[in-house]
Amino acid sequence: MTRIRTAILAVSVFLAHNSIVTAIDYGSASACPKAAKYGTGPPESCTEPTDPNNMPASELESWFTKEMFEDIFPFANLGWGPVSCWPYSYEAFKIASRYFPEFGTSINVTNTVYTADENKKRDLAAFFAHAVQETGENNIALYDTLSDQEASNCFYRGGFYNWFEGGPTSSFLDPKTPGYTPADGSSCASAGQYCSASSQITYFYPCSNETIENTAAPYKGCYFGRGAIQISYNYNYGQFQDWLKSVNIDVDLLNEPNLVMTKMDPPLAVLASLWFYMTPQPPKPAMHDIVMGNWNSGAKNQAAGYTGPIFGPTSLIINNECSGEDPTNPGGPGESRRIKAFKWFCGYFDAPTGPDETLSCKNMPVPLDQIFYNLSYQPDWSSTWKEVPCTCAPASYGGLIYYYDPEYYPDSFVAQNDYNRLKCIASIYANPSMYSMDNKTSPCLNY
Repeated sequence: MTRIRTAILAVSVFLAHNSIVTAIDYGSASACPKAAKYGTGPPESCTEPTDPNNMPASELESWFTKEMFEDIFPFANLGWGPVSCWPYSYEAFKIASRYFPEFGTSINVTNTVYTADENKKRDLAAFFAHAVQETGENNIALYDTLSDQEASNCFYRGGFYNWFEGGPTSSFLDPKTPGYTPADGSSCASAGQYCSASSQITYFYPCSNETIENTAAPYKGCYFGRGAIQISYNYNYGQFQDWLKSVNIDVDLLNEPNLVMTKMDPPLAVLASLWFYMTPQPPKPAMHDIVMGNWNSGAKNQAAGYTGPIFGPTSLIINNECSGEDPTNPGGPGESRRIKAFKWFCGYFDAPTGPDETLSCKNMPVPLDQIFYNLSYQPDWSSTWKEVPCTCAPASYGGLIYYYDPEYYPDSFVAQNDYNRLKCIASIYANPSMYSMDNKTSPCLNY
């Protein structure tokens, strides 16, 4: 097993495979100024994270330790630290990672660009980089009083800080309960509803219309960002709910979306983010698969070097950001911060970042949604007019019932195609109008 340095020690690392080779001291959490704290801190007694499924330990646990987690995220949970009473802790992270045994490991990784040890570290670095941008403290004032490297060592240790979008004091919430406890997100103002509606979205993932007597935050159907990398919108909450059901966890996130922050059996705040990181949504590959090289970027992108295990397109997936890296530190938010954070975490883990060019998606010739292949199951329009049972077929446009093209997605997702095809057929008969079908124009409905 590769020797992992003790997290609390300052180290110098040699970054192989990078365009610039440097030796950098990554310091330790104890050298950083204390972060601002919000609220009154964790309760004296609480429900700590548990796993009702008792999933087996992940290989991740053999190298990524509690000491490392607490050194990297000393200011988690609004500055109070990675305590197990609250959403972000090593215990919660460990349980969540067990549901995705390929995360932070070398399982099913076949690229030969990096070693197994390098691949698993780059995977973790990518996830943490996005967490810093999405929910980090992002205290740029550190650069006013510390050297550039010292400031970076503390800035990128500020991840897992916020719970709610717009935090720590979220404008989506009641000003009296603005996000200083996980339960504060149980209702919101209208701006936090994030309810996307269409005939198909409303059928599969309807928003809750429930309200309470609170003029500042009357809505219960609030699908604004929650968790480490901010799961957002009703269709993502709904798809995460579907996945949870597939692993025997029955929760109603469409009616109680704040369970993402409050449920600890298992801890959903981390689990939702890992699910989003590990799961493709055609035409978007999983971020994990891009970093590990388990994706097909198409001929034009491959010719331009956007292929194999790279980081850049992950920013396109999470927030459609491709503006490149700013020249100064810490730079602005968005893709630049994701790139700088990825570099820092790769350095911390003694792993290569890869070529500078592909750290950004700025120069990627063909965006992911313009790579042509079949994306979803839809009614088979070639036969709906016939007097035969309705069926479904892969279509080149997007939808909520995914088709995983074997040329573009891992086998584990391709294996879901038969189930998804049957789900599509069932939805035709259950609600034909969402496909603009009726018994007269689509005789297949009579069979």
